[in-house]
Amino acid sequence: MSTTTLTRARTGTAAKLGIAGIATFFTTSIAVAAVTPGYRSTRDAISALAAMDSPYAYVMIGGFLAAAAGLVATGIAVRQRYGARLAAVLLIVSGALMATAGLARQDCSEALESCIDHGEAPLASTHFWVHQYVSLALFLTLVVTSFVLIRAVRRTPGFGYLTGPARIVAWTGLVVTVLAMTIGFGAVNGLVQRPYLALLFGWPTLLAAIAPRR
Repeated sequence: MSTTTLTRARTGTAAKLGIAGIATFFTTSIAVAAVTPGYRSTRDAISALAAMDSPYAYVMIGGFLAAAAGLVATGIAVRQRYGARLAAVLLIVSGALMATAGLARQDCSEALESCIDHGEAPLASTHFWVHQYVSLALFLTLVVTSFVLIRAVRRTPGFGYLTGPARIVAWTGLVVTVLAMTIGFGAVNGLVQRPYLALLFGWPTLLAAIAPRR
């Protein structure tokens, strides 16, 4: 087997692992949301499924860890396919942040006024604040990654056709992040979060797996 063939095989394996990890995260969130009493996907964030009072938190934590592994695998695949060292490093860092966010759990769903994490959350636990700030760092890192990937696809032969979509993804991610940090989405936060996360997590995994055009 030639070196080129071996590299392609490794890239393909890493990309598949990345897709599997991210898919596991979203599939787990859908399944756990369906069986968690009082949980509303349109209102509550995915993090609430792993909160201290969630009956199936251990399952959702597994989903977080699967996504973390998927981001790391995606970083490896992106490095091999595009030679994008910075994007790879950012994705691997994102994997570490994802694992930390999953293990540093919320006390309860912050969307509920009865939760100590609601609003300014003066009585919230330390692990809640760790989760909040690490999650913010994760989202910002993935937004930066999406901008770095614009250059990666533009300069790599066979992938230039993805430059336009890459710009759309990057700017959409940035705009939604800014809106979430400034005005928030209130009662539809959960509804907005799902496609937002699918965009941030899904785009790098798609780029890692997609084939070039000749």
